Amino acid sequence: MALARLACALEDRPVPDADDPAVVALLPSEDDGAVVATEGEDRPVGAAWLHLHEPPLLRDEDAQPLPELGMAVVVEALGRGVGTALVEALAAQAPRRFSALTLNVHLLNPAARLYARTGFRVAGAGRGWFGVAMSRPLRRGD
Repeated sequence: MALARLACALEDRPVPDADDPAVVALLPSEDDGAVVATEGEDRPVGAAWLHLHEPPLLRDEDAQPLPELGMAVVVEALGRGVGTALVEALAAQAPRRFSALTLNVHLLNPAARLYARTGFRVAGAGRGWFGVAMSRPLRRGD
């Protein structure tokens, strides 16, 4: 829950409350894929998950909804490869069910560089005034 709250915060803005609708909408269900990065054995430093939003951000060529990546990394772990490892772990799991991953990123979010480095490309307008939709194709059988 704490990492979902962090994922909903924009730079220089307070982290929203746990019951904020934006946080609740971002939480993964039991059917969604999720990975957690830990430091040592018990301290979470990042998490990433896939979630099928309604309406979906993007659809595949067969008009099927594509999952949206949600991710957060604690400030102390930024720049240490945690985000890249989280994205790659989910990308390795997802081809069993999906042909691509999507995400919505704020235009000024520094994480957009991470997403571009890990294979995401701009796919159109995202959610909100400054949202950008990005997509990463997946190869089945990898």
